[in-house]
Amino acid sequence: MEDRDFNEIVRKYQKKIYYLCYRMVGNEEDAKDLSQEVFVKVYLKLKDFKGKSSLFTWIYRIACNMCINFTKKKKIKFEELKPETVADSSNPEKELKKKYLSIQIEKAINTLPPKQRAVFVMRNYENLQHKEIAEIMGKSLGTVKSNYHQAVFKLRELLAPLSGVGNRHACSLQKRRSI
Repeated sequence: MEDRDFNEIVRKYQKKIYYLCYRMVGNEEDAKDLSQEVFVKVYLKLKDFKGKSSLFTWIYRIACNMCINFTKKKKIKFEELKPETVADSSNPEKELKKKYLSIQIEKAINTLPPKQRAVFVMRNYENLQHKEIAEIMGKSLGTVKSNYHQAVFKLRELLAPLSGVGNRHACSLQKRRSI
């Protein structure tokens, strides 16, 4: 494979891989490092790619596994709310509440076991179907669906104290992403 071919692969998938890593680890620097490590691994292993799945699925599987391993090794700390993120808003109070809720949701997602987190992130943030997630993770469709539903249940419980907002959000996710 020529370098320009590999560069095209990186250009095509780097944003998706970065966002997957960010959603999995919750930290910008770690996500950048992980996404770079994913592409280093892809480059080194590309000669072993047999084409049994799509290139996208293969790269996602590498990224997902690396993120799961990373989260198992390192206790994740989500980035805290920074005042400058709401300073320029025309309605700072509303922006602050929105940002707070977003951080609470991210923190709740971060408490999920790594495999449930991976399934939840791919389903809700990457908009992948259960079948695609099963292929990426090398798991059965039933296992992926079970992990997803367990994740939604746990998030529903964790977010319920937020004046019911989390509960409604989790319920709406459940309805929107039904089997």
